[in-house]
Amino acid sequence: MQADKQAQAGVGSKDELLYRLEQGSALRSAAQAEPSLLPDIRSPLPTSKNGESAPAPLPAPTAAEVHSYYLKRSVAAFDAAEEKVNAWENEAKVKLGAEAGALFTNQANLPYRGRAYDKVMMNAYKALDYMALGEKDNARVELNRSLQRQRDAVEANEKRIAAVQEQADLARQGQLKDEKGQAVAYDSSRAVSDNRTGPALQATFNASIASMRPYGDYVNPFAVFLDGLFFTVLGEGGSDFEHGRKSFERLVSMVPENRYLQADLFAATNAAEGKALTGVTYVIFETGSAPSRTQVRVDIPTFVVTSKLAYVGAAFPKLVFDNNYINILMVTAGETTCTTSTIASMDSVVANDFKNAWPSVVTKTLITTATKAILQAAIQKQLDDRGGWAGLIGTVAMTAFNAGTNIADTRTWRSLPKEFQYARVPTPENRELTITVGAEHKTVVLDPGLVHVVYVKSTSPTAPLFVSSFVLK
Repeated sequence: MQADKQAQAGVGSKDELLYRLEQGSALRSAAQAEPSLLPDIRSPLPTSKNGESAPAPLPAPTAAEVHSYYLKRSVAAFDAAEEKVNAWENEAKVKLGAEAGALFTNQANLPYRGRAYDKVMMNAYKALDYMALGEKDNARVELNRSLQRQRDAVEANEKRIAAVQEQADLARQGQLKDEKGQAVAYDSSRAVSDNRTGPALQATFNASIASMRPYGDYVNPFAVFLDGLFFTVLGEGGSDFEHGRKSFERLVSMVPENRYLQADLFAATNAAEGKALTGVTYVIFETGSAPSRTQVRVDIPTFVVTSKLAYVGAAFPKLVFDNNYINILMVTAGETTCTTSTIASMDSVVANDFKNAWPSVVTKTLITTATKAILQAAIQKQLDDRGGWAGLIGTVAMTAFNAGTNIADTRTWRSLPKEFQYARVPTPENRELTITVGAEHKTVVLDPGLVHVVYVKSTSPTAPLFVSSFVLK
């Protein structure tokens, strides 16, 4: 599997966390695939010695064994990712000035420490893996972590804004020092107000948040949905059931257009009153691809007006949305036919994170790019004054240096979906459901149980449709 190879090769690299996240997603997809399409998970047979008969082959694993194998490996990959996340977060608590020290280092060259939505989804996926494995205690832990990460992200962002504002103030006063100890003087707020730079930055920002919906800072409705579902169905007491009810109540206010949430809020309220939810199947649909990131050039002022240096090009990130996806899933259960409804737009979740990080990204990029350009221009002038080859070689070196350092950080967890959708249907007596996408039909036969989950994943209209199911209760 390509994701395994990349994760192994990436151990110790600056992008190790990103490789682990992608690996965890890929292994989740493998758990949903037809076992016949996957590599044999059996251990290789030992080589027979001279005169000995070859050992008998091990029996082929069942579909359930293959499913469990890949789910456990997915958990292990996400565990490795979480170890990196926790290490970065603990380091940040000890080294409060770490971000200031990295100001003059290109952000794309720094270790990828994970964005807030990465961390929330990491734990949400682990919770799903554990639910499918029937390990509800572990699922509870991961759901609590996922929701706590949403709360922590708000505080972390406030600290980030304060730290970058302090850096901007020091730079404006000429008191900020670069990595070589040289004093830096640059007014980033004045640069943002520039009538050439300001509109270009605003256009990039507007395009990146065009799909954003008002979920709230760092809120991921899908994580909240899993939380509500878990505590409504698997709650162990009054406080658990009330927890589930509050999650669905919160979702009704965030995603009022979802036609299934009122029924789930009603079910959660009943569960809190001792009436357990039974005879229901949830069909969760993970569709499309989350936004990618590209870089755009914006000319920024240096405030050094010479024939060679008035404006320089700076690289800023921009979100690019992928609209090549299946926007609805049809579910037939007995006499009931319905379609899925969106519970969470990851476009919105990612865009909200982008919006919150944007002021910091802009300030850092402005200060870094402009001050380096100014210092390099001064060095270039000295070389030009010498004349001859010194000036020419200096020009080539400076051009190469600028090309290598003026790069936006476009790294992102690409295998996240564009949307999460779901439908809830009464479980038919024959426990058979039909999933329909266009002309493609897939029949799902459910195991005996009281509450079921069918999980469907599609990355694009032309990609294979992955379908799996498990008994939640």
